[in-house]
Amino acid sequence: MPRTLTGHGALITGGGGGFGRAAAARLARDGASITLLGRTEATLRRAAEWMRDNIPDAAPVQWTVGDSADEDDIARAVALADTDSTPLRICVCTVGGGTMAPVLALTGTVAAADFERNVLTALLAIRHSAAAMAAHGGGSVICLSSTAGGGSFPFMGSYSIAKTALEALVRVAADELGAHAVRVNAIRPGLVPTDAAKPGLIAADETQRARVLREKPLARVGTAEDIAEAVRYLAGPESSWVTGAVLPVEGGNHLRRAADLEILARKVCGDDTVDRALRGQLPERPERATAT
Repeated sequence: MPRTLTGHGALITGGGGGFGRAAAARLARDGASITLLGRTEATLRRAAEWMRDNIPDAAPVQWTVGDSADEDDIARAVALADTDSTPLRICVCTVGGGTMAPVLALTGTVAAADFERNVLTALLAIRHSAAAMAAHGGGSVICLSSTAGGGSFPFMGSYSIAKTALEALVRVAADELGAHAVRVNAIRPGLVPTDAAKPGLIAADETQRARVLREKPLARVGTAEDIAEAVRYLAGPESSWVTGAVLPVEGGNHLRRAADLEILARKVCGDDTVDRALRGQLPERPERATAT
């Protein structure tokens, strides 16, 4: 099968994480030249070494340590990924995460931090990567949202707000950048075991796990590779007429409703915080909401 991404530079933010590693590997298998950006040198190095050792004839893989919320670090990573031989054509924004807490337990500090890591990181990546892509005739930006961005997710208000804002950013950016042949899309992963997602909190409790899977017609958790295949589709020529879209890759959860996460919320935030919120009272210790 021909490698349809040969000659394409690809930047993956959060490149040392589970989603980032899987997306990078999938794009590398199809010929893309990979640049990983992340905050931890050891994880970036391991991801790059794994691709070099396990993907036959892989294009060059490089990495740079930096914070996706820092504009200088993003600009530097884009410059590294954008070369004369492999111009930047693909940017995958995987940085994210959020706080589990009732709305009445959320502080402004917590909400702002969730907004920064889910929306600001994507905005900076879009700004700098899209400008490079426009100079070369176009490209594709893919942002990772969440099922929490598609509706009301009780006990995950801060995360849901941030991912909803991210999807709005994707739509506006797609509308403005289409004239430059830069496509911007998002993927909504569901429950996928990764280092950042801490799936053990759900898997360890059979009742909570059953509540989550009950809202998925396909009744299983996902894999990072499931998400990577969607990234590959949105990155490549097969989706050349797709922009401003949000693709659910979550077992059909969008057909039903948000899972009941009360069991998990009690484990993370404590019974007192949840009970007071359900009674319409402010928690005595709102700092408990910072746990994720």
